[in-house]
Amino acid sequence: MREFQEKRKFKKIVYSARLQVILGIVFFALVFSAVKLYKKSRIGVQKFQEIKEEMAGLEKRNAELAVEAARLESESGQEGEIRKRFDVAKPGEKILVIVDKIGDDVKINGAENKGGFFSRTWRWMKNWF
Repeated sequence: MREFQEKRKFKKIVYSARLQVILGIVFFALVFSAVKLYKKSRIGVQKFQEIKEEMAGLEKRNAELAVEAARLESESGQEGEIRKRFDVAKPGEKILVIVDKIGDDVKINGAENKGGFFSRTWRWMKNWF
């Protein structure tokens, strides 16, 4: 009989409203913590992917810079860079300048445009006014 009374007492404690409220609070606290941890892990994974992509870009840039540095270490690379930046030529070389703009305001030395009678007359009148 004592066993039945002890079992009844145990069931009474376990199924009491107070204990169920306490267990419910603990359960919701654990669920809330798990959700918070899940959100943080997703943010961590996202940041990891961003850093991984940035790292790949930096490695690519590093390889490009290494190739450029190797090119600049050679004498022909240095000469090419100097020519590109400063528009210089070796002694005895001539530089050819190609002008894209076509119009009357472009004057080329040694090349006179001798149009016909009407074009010269028109230019003379245009310049006079």
